[in-house]
Amino acid sequence: MKLLIFGDPSGLHSLYAIKRQGYAPEDITVWENDSRHHYAIKQISDRIHITSDLHSVDLMHFAWNIGNPPYLGNLHLEFLIQGLKTSDNVCLTHPAGWLFRNSQKIEKEAKRLLKNRLQSITLYNGNPVFKGTEFDCPLTITKAAESHDGPIEVFYKSSGNKYYVNDLSEMPTGFWEPNDMHLSIVERYKQLTESSCIGNLAGKYTGGSFVQPPRTCGHALSKDPAKFCTNDFYTFFYRKSDIWTLKPKEPCYNVNSTEEAESLVSYMKTKFARFGLSIHKISRDSYLRRYLSNVPLPPLDRQWTEQSIMEFYSMTPDQVDYINSFIPDYYEQEQAQ
Repeated sequence: MKLLIFGDPSGLHSLYAIKRQGYAPEDITVWENDSRHHYAIKQISDRIHITSDLHSVDLMHFAWNIGNPPYLGNLHLEFLIQGLKTSDNVCLTHPAGWLFRNSQKIEKEAKRLLKNRLQSITLYNGNPVFKGTEFDCPLTITKAAESHDGPIEVFYKSSGNKYYVNDLSEMPTGFWEPNDMHLSIVERYKQLTESSCIGNLAGKYTGGSFVQPPRTCGHALSKDPAKFCTNDFYTFFYRKSDIWTLKPKEPCYNVNSTEEAESLVSYMKTKFARFGLSIHKISRDSYLRRYLSNVPLPPLDRQWTEQSIMEFYSMTPDQVDYINSFIPDYYEQEQAQ
C-alpha cells in the first residue's frame, strides 16, 4: 500500500503515516519543493522518496493521496487532478473558489474527475487555522474515494451545518448555505432578473449621469471561524467611497439623470440589493457580470428604503427576516453616526 503526500514541510505527515498507520517508509512518496523541508523529511527516514516534480508520479499508483498543496492561482487544482489520476483515495485541503463557479477549463476537469468519486466537502475559514496567512476565500477539505455513487456531504465548519448534494452542480454559487429558505429566495431573485438586472447599467462611462463605486469592494479576510468574510463584503461601495467623482478609465453605472443616480445609490445600500450581490460574489471584484446578474433592477424614480424595496418585490415576512439576518448591517452604522 503506497501513500502520496503533497507538502510535508516538517515531516509530521510522514511520521504519522509510519508510526500510526503502518506505512513502510519506502512506500511513501512526498512532493516537496523546498530543499529545507527535504532535510526534515529525511530525518524521519532516508527511505522516503522525495520529489519536487509533480509529474514524476504520473505512472505510479497510490492507495492514498493526502496533503496541503500550493495555493497560488489554480496550482492546487493541478495537484488535485494529479492525485485523482494516480490515487484510489484523495484527501486534500485547498482553496474552495472553484466549487462556486465553473468558468475555467481546469475547474471543469477537476469536477469531471471527481464525478462518482467525491464523498465530502468541508468548508472552513483558513485564516484563524493557519496563523500568519491570509485567504480571500474559504478553504475546503476535499475527500474522494475510488468509487462513490451516493450523495456528497457538504459540511460548513463555520456553522456546524451539514447538507447533501447529488452533484457539484448543486453547490451554492457563493459563500452561503443551501438551506431551503436560502435556495427559495435565490430562485425568486433569478425569476426577477430574467429580463433585466443591475448589470445592464454597468460598463464604460457613456456620458451623462453616473454612479461609480470602486472597482473592488469588501474584505474576505475574517479571523472569525464562524464567518467567511467581513461585514462589508456584500456591498457595492464603502461608506466613505467617492462614487460621484468620475474616473474615466474605470467602469461605472450609467443612468439618465442625477435623480436616477441618487435612486440607484439608495437601492444599492439596501439589504435586498446586497442579497442579490451575495448570490455569486466570491471575491472583491465589484463589476463582474456574474456577480451582478441576479441583482434586480427596480424603477429609479424614487428613494428606496429597506421596507419599500421589500414591499415593491412582494417579499414575504419570512423572506424579509431571512435576508435581514443573512446580510450584515453596514450602512445602518453610517446613519447612526
